[in-house]
Amino acid sequence: MDLFGAAISDWLTGSRDHLFIERDDGYVDEEDMDSYLSAFDSFPHCETEALGLAKGRVLDMGLGPGRVSLHLQEMGLEAVGVDISDHMLEVARRRGVRNAVKMSMCDLRFPRRHFQTAVAFGNNFGLCGTPEGVMSMLLRLRDIVSDDGVFLAQSIDPLNTTRPEHIRYHEKNRARGRMPGHVRLRFRYRDEVDDWFELLMVTPAEMKMLAERTGWRVSETFSRPDEEIAYVSALRKA
Repeated sequence: MDLFGAAISDWLTGSRDHLFIERDDGYVDEEDMDSYLSAFDSFPHCETEALGLAKGRVLDMGLGPGRVSLHLQEMGLEAVGVDISDHMLEVARRRGVRNAVKMSMCDLRFPRRHFQTAVAFGNNFGLCGTPEGVMSMLLRLRDIVSDDGVFLAQSIDPLNTTRPEHIRYHEKNRARGRMPGHVRLRFRYRDEVDDWFELLMVTPAEMKMLAERTGWRVSETFSRPDEEIAYVSALRKA
């Protein structure tokens, strides 16, 4: 199923049914649907600041309903958005995204040096689920991003919290030898429940470590920890 994509598609037609995301310890949160459809002036500060580095042909990883690609097009850049959801691709095209491709960001298939910029916003850096999956994605990106290119990678810092339920989850992960922000999630929408999937949220230090293991370096980090739990790091080839 694709409950996330279905919920976004329904939201655009006027439905206001709630989409929930459930963690495997029973924690449930409601998704902010408007954030996925926001205009540039409502983007998180870390995203608006990082986009100043975007240049050339840009790969938008985890296109969703297209908010990032639409802004890149407004900047006069060529944006290529990839997503595995047919619902999301349809919505993005309907909203004006010119180049929306069905493809997993964990199995990128583009020519070498095809892009000057890659972007993974909306906490998408860890969509490949595990440290191994993320490093495989980073290695593939090295092939398809130019030598002078940049990867703008966003993650939520999982340790930027004081909530006991999150701290307990981090401690359980550490006891199992996992990174604290390695989570197992699924969507709930109306009366349906989607399949479980894994997501890796990393601290800036953990992102730096994964980058360096795969031939990248962090050149800049855009962060306002007192205002936002997300940050963007600019990764360049080492």
